[in-house]
Amino acid sequence: MGGYRFIDSAQRIGITHVPTNTRLRVVSSSGKRAMGVVGVPLWVMDEPGSFEVAGGQLMHDAAQTAQGKPGSDLRVLYVGTIAPSDPRGWWGQMIERGSHGSTYVQALQGDPKRWDQWGTIRRANPLSEIDAGFRQTLLEERDEARRDTRLKARFMSYRLNLPTADESEMLLSVDDWERVITRPVPGPVGRPVVGVDLGGGRAWSAAVAVWRNGRVDAVAVAPGVPGIRQQEKRDRVPAGTYQRLVDTGALRVASGLRVQPPAMLIGAARSQWGQPDSIICDRFRLAELQDIAGNVPIVPRVARWSEASADIRGLRKVAKDGPLAVVEGCRDLCAASLAVALVKNDDQGSMRLVKSGTNNTCRDDVAAALTLAAGVLNRSLTRPARTGRVRSTLAG
Repeated sequence: MGGYRFIDSAQRIGITHVPTNTRLRVVSSSGKRAMGVVGVPLWVMDEPGSFEVAGGQLMHDAAQTAQGKPGSDLRVLYVGTIAPSDPRGWWGQMIERGSHGSTYVQALQGDPKRWDQWGTIRRANPLSEIDAGFRQTLLEERDEARRDTRLKARFMSYRLNLPTADESEMLLSVDDWERVITRPVPGPVGRPVVGVDLGGGRAWSAAVAVWRNGRVDAVAVAPGVPGIRQQEKRDRVPAGTYQRLVDTGALRVASGLRVQPPAMLIGAARSQWGQPDSIICDRFRLAELQDIAGNVPIVPRVARWSEASADIRGLRKVAKDGPLAVVEGCRDLCAASLAVALVKNDDQGSMRLVKSGTNNTCRDDVAAALTLAAGVLNRSLTRPARTGRVRSTLAG
């Protein structure tokens, strides 16, 4: 047909220009099928942020492997929005890292503080200048997003290229996190309350210290077997992500152990912050901590709907209104954990933390410990002041 030959089957779609043998083929986003690609000058990946997590990483690995073959002139072009990708994944990390070496990155993003202003929307959507219909669609979606926070998150993700989620599902909003890391960090006055989240199996364990003046510090302990590099590969995070946390001292490693002992976490917390005022933990792990905490009071919390709702609201309040302020050396550790910690809401307004990934790969341990400790801080700040006793003068 006009010098072209078409392929359209359950496995492949393509078109070939017969006189020049120029071919365009569409393939599924299967990393296993993509391995071993040769003789391809240009590879275009559309919306890689929407790829399945494991499969997307395999596709990226396949492309890099193909580029590394001797004599390969392959160029790979990724086109898509950041959302809804995992910020720890290769796609989010590529955009955050920017251009380097042979990799060129250009990201069109809007200003989150002026997300509903037409100037911001237009700059992030240049096609609106030549397509009046698209411009009208953007304005209608903007107006709907102003009325509904769920649509606002979607609009910011797909129209302004800003990674976000439904604000009701985020443990801390981006704005509140910015407040937490830009406040002046006070000194460690007095003894802190320490929130503890003990992991099992492949999970990490974490401790977060919160002082009454709002100072926040954190430490986590990872298993030593497999090694940190193998854990990065297993969890499909960019190489060096966990190692940088180890280098800064925010992440400790239980060398030679597949499961980190609770005593190691408590020892790290004591060596870093001294004797805590109290330890807050999930009630299911109470017995394990009682054996190693010594004379430190341990307060168990129900990490389900009831008490969890109060702790989450407490964290959000002290993050937004103060005085919560995170020590610089543990901000990367906290941010990585907050990014994968989501909140599940029920119809009665209760909420609890849930993982955005699996138990084996989701590193929400620091966020869970922070929620427990910040809940205590909020209760201490909002507790009514004690007034003098009133003695009745009525005769008996």
